[in-house]
Amino acid sequence: MPSHAQPDRDHLDTDSPDASLLTAVGVPVLVIDDSHRIHTANPAATALFGRDPVGEHCFALLAGETAACANCPSTHAHPASALARNIRDAEGREHYLKESLTHGPDGLVLTLVDISREIEALRRADLGRKEAQAKRIILERQHREALLEQRGLSQLIDDLPDALVAISSDHRILRRNAAARQWFATGETAESCHGLLGHDAPCPDCPAHGGFPLGSTCKTKHRLGGRYYTEQLIDTGDGNGLLLFRDTTREIRLIEEIRAQRATITRNNDILSGLLRLESLMRHAATPVDVADELLALFMSACGSEAVALRLDDGPSDPIRRGDPPAEPSPDQSRLEIVGGDGRRVGEVWWRPGTIEGGDELASLFFEPFGAYLHNRRLMRQLEEKASTDALTGVYNRDYLHAALETARHDHATRAIPHALVLADVNRLKQANDRYGHEAGDRLILAVSERITQAVRDCDLVARTGGDEFVILLPGSTETDAEALVDHLQRNVFSGASIEVAPHEHFPVSLSLGACGTDRTPPESLLKTADARMYAAKAAFYKDHKYNR
Repeated sequence: MPSHAQPDRDHLDTDSPDASLLTAVGVPVLVIDDSHRIHTANPAATALFGRDPVGEHCFALLAGETAACANCPSTHAHPASALARNIRDAEGREHYLKESLTHGPDGLVLTLVDISREIEALRRADLGRKEAQAKRIILERQHREALLEQRGLSQLIDDLPDALVAISSDHRILRRNAAARQWFATGETAESCHGLLGHDAPCPDCPAHGGFPLGSTCKTKHRLGGRYYTEQLIDTGDGNGLLLFRDTTREIRLIEEIRAQRATITRNNDILSGLLRLESLMRHAATPVDVADELLALFMSACGSEAVALRLDDGPSDPIRRGDPPAEPSPDQSRLEIVGGDGRRVGEVWWRPGTIEGGDELASLFFEPFGAYLHNRRLMRQLEEKASTDALTGVYNRDYLHAALETARHDHATRAIPHALVLADVNRLKQANDRYGHEAGDRLILAVSERITQAVRDCDLVARTGGDEFVILLPGSTETDAEALVDHLQRNVFSGASIEVAPHEHFPVSLSLGACGTDRTPPESLLKTADARMYAAKAAFYKDHKYNR
């Protein structure tokens, strides 16, 4: 680099062409001699550093060094232009600068280009990419969980004894259960509901012509291959509909036989009327006991019996009676096991033979639909339980808890009924999983769930809201009641508790707990306050026991 005399640092000869050019340049420019001393700086450089840097060394000004930088470009015949650094201006703002160096007549010309905006744009782009990747991972996980849940629901729906078909507003089949695939000739391949019935176009009397809401209460009958089906349209409220097909072949054929027997037409009409009333009752009655009581009355009238009794396997131990039947079936009584749509027993009925022949056939006619009704109720109950309970522990899940909290808040607002919460977090679950495997972690969660469930009242609600978190809702309770439960759990229920994780090796079962009640905390802040107290207790636990999380 050529050597030049240092100009007077107090002024720049603005009359020279070079000085005018430097002054006009909008970016900071420094001219440096071969001793790395700045002898010329334009106004943009002075504004950037908040002072006139003439006379200072470039390595001190730009790098804060006391000697020339090891990678100083002035040592190269053709200086590189890819160096970059960050500095703070006179107001403390950080700038990312790209140095461009060229040889000039007065020394090495250092041009500083501010690339702060480009750097910030790169940072934002990288952050956006990371956020998109995280969202994609979350969506993929949610998709996998939804697939697992969908498979479980599909199995339950396939177990339904009736054919169930989900359709769109343009009659396309969205889903079908096992019965629908088996009952109809095109059950596996049909793409539309009318194609399922062997038609090329929608049925003339299709109840969906006026829309799903208008046709939701309508029923349509079909005859296919010598069998009879009753179709009921159900509006799902999301723009789609459900078609429920019941195989009514048995009933229809019986009706045809009744019509053929003119001598018994009146009695058979009464039977049909009873079956229809029974069907309506099964749709609207509150409990199976209510249905059974009316069913016995209809059956007695149809077969001319004076005494009949029915016992439900999932009902009261004492039989439901009409007339004066024995408490248990006897040899002189007619008896029928009631089975559900899956062929499993759901109850039994016995009666004193009546004055009308064909009592056994009538019993099948009346009690087979009743068995299917009981089976359907059981399946629907399983569906509801699956939707509201945690798969591992069997306690309620987060969605059910939120609904229960809304009810409790409504009771508090309208009737001043208090409620309290206890939040529990399983200590050292991660260590159990890491050291002994997730099976041990699951057994730890199950042990906590079982002990909590046994310790609370029947009216209390226990829910698992996360991997290691449980929430206990205490209706009608205060914060003092909740704190008493926390004390009981710590002192009595979980004191010394452990699970066996290996032969002769146990892992302790303990909780961090937080409690609060609406008598001291607003209902809308209850969950947040209890959560904070629980995490404080958890922090204290790890600190006291010197455990790592």
